[in-house]
Amino acid sequence: MMTKDDLLILKTKLLPAGADSVIDFLASRHGQLEATNIVLENVPLLIIGRHGMIARIPINGRIKKVSQPDEVLQTLQLFFANSMSSDKLYVFVNLPDLPIPPEVKEVLSEVEARALRRERIRMQIDQALDTRDRALFDMAIRELEELQRGDDKSVWNARRFL
Repeated sequence: MMTKDDLLILKTKLLPAGADSVIDFLASRHGQLEATNIVLENVPLLIIGRHGMIARIPINGRIKKVSQPDEVLQTLQLFFANSMSSDKLYVFVNLPDLPIPPEVKEVLSEVEARALRRERIRMQIDQALDTRDRALFDMAIRELEELQRGDDKSVWNARRFL
């Protein structure tokens, strides 16, 4: 079974034209989907690739092949409307992840480091409150204020370049 999170992750990839509506529809049927790493024969199958989709769906005892987004969506709707709750649609996905530029990765790692530092300081504050250590509390509060001033300055600099 594919989870809704699996389908959400698909939306973060480079989808072919028209795939958004198909994935939104599949999200409502996620319990009847099965992810596959190989292209299977003679089963209800949806293949999503970078340049398009192909659905091979049994309709009225025959395998119907469709590749246009509207036809894929209509065929999937028909399949799920006529299928038993135990029928599975196999989904094969061959999509690249969105490339993340090095600059963005650097910013993300800086943000993560600040978040970890902020969490560490909050734990220090909690510890100081638990042990009633005024000096540790004051030091942690000053560090948190310093971190906040740095965050405010970063936001200001970022807004200047927008």
